[in-house]
Amino acid sequence: MLFLVRFDVQQPTDMSRRELIEIWDREADAAIGAMDAGVLPHVWKVSGQRVVYAVVDLPDAESLDRALAGLPIFQELGGGVKTEAWPIYDYRTFAADMKEELQG
Repeated sequence: MLFLVRFDVQQPTDMSRRELIEIWDREADAAIGAMDAGVLPHVWKVSGQRVVYAVVDLPDAESLDRALAGLPIFQELGGGVKTEAWPIYDYRTFAADMKEELQG
């Protein structure tokens, strides 16, 4: 099952920039590992913002919840990370469904 996940990272006021970068570096290592494992088919960083979008491929919503909870950035920043997740599917499937509906 595919999910589109938006991560908004907020730097706590009592955290130095270096500390944030160290956490984000650990997160980047975890993300690259997940990319290599096929769990993250796509990941994008939004320029000029502390925002990341990812397409996550996991069996179900529970697996997504568990995977997010295990990320370094969640474990170390807690409430400093806001996420939104949406289940998604390939547009070709949608287009085929519309054609079937018209024929149907």
